[in-house]
Amino acid sequence: MGETTGGAHVMHKVEIGLALGGGAARGLAHIGVLLELQAAGVAVTHVAGCSFGSIVGAAYVCGTLAELEELARSLSRAELIRYADATFSGGVLRGDALLEELRHLTRGLRFEELPVPFAVVATDLETGAPVVLRTGSIAEAVRASMSVPGLFAPAMVEGRALVDGGLVELVPVTALRELRPPRAVAVDVSSQDDVWTRVATRARLSVGGVRRRWRRLRGAATDLVPGRVFTLTAHARPGERAWGLVRTVLSAFDITEARLQRDASPLEADLVIRPDVRRFHGHQFDRAAEIIAAGRVAARQALPLLTGTATVADPVSWTRAAPPLLPVVGRGVAG
Repeated sequence: MGETTGGAHVMHKVEIGLALGGGAARGLAHIGVLLELQAAGVAVTHVAGCSFGSIVGAAYVCGTLAELEELARSLSRAELIRYADATFSGGVLRGDALLEELRHLTRGLRFEELPVPFAVVATDLETGAPVVLRTGSIAEAVRASMSVPGLFAPAMVEGRALVDGGLVELVPVTALRELRPPRAVAVDVSSQDDVWTRVATRARLSVGGVRRRWRRLRGAATDLVPGRVFTLTAHARPGERAWGLVRTVLSAFDITEARLQRDASPLEADLVIRPDVRRFHGHQFDRAAEIIAAGRVAARQALPLLTGTATVADPVSWTRAAPPLLPVVGRGVAG
């Protein structure tokens, strides 16, 4: 919102909170959103993230967003292999290499040392409950929130097996609201090509069907790697429950099914920014420049709404499915 003083248009400082959702490589668009908001002088005073959104949020609050952008733009498929530390308990990858990179990116900081309130959302694999992490190591929290079931082994935190926070809330608006930001802005980079979004919106593949397919896959894989990939007890630490690959994936299906049943309403945010990342797939980290650019475009389109200068000519629209006055920008949604 602005005012005129002596013929000059003076813009009041705009402060918002951001909820950054999951989407694998599509989450690189969060970098573009944050860069564009920074360039426009919009102050992001509160941040919540889950899955890939948690790593971008962490980089922002730790002051390493430019470093993350540089890393993302330089990544090739071959370079991604260095994060592939294989395991046979709870996932394909242990995540140790990822955790080391996260420690570097977050400068070893803890939540208590941050100048900006930050929350990371993970999922308790056993109970299916969301776990909001706001204390301790930021790197370890992000590692937990990024633990895609079946790909990364669950992160063990205080005796709980934690996995991808997107299983319970694809965009962590609830966690952001708990931080009490002046305005809650969600950034949604999900796609119909994303398995969770496809199941949620089309309901064409039942969890039971997925389980049956997985069991057939399990039988075939066991023939190839007998007695190793599907162990449920290997590498257990004292006092912690070991999670094997099959249990991890099947538990994730249970959690997702429960989430889909209660996730009938749109995001409870004041504004939803949806970068146009539909043409990108979750594995395409080598297209970082394009994905980051899509985020910048979407944030630029949102600026008139954020600053209170929107007019009927601005490229924004309102979603039919949303509650009154919930704007959606970035994909040209029909009004």
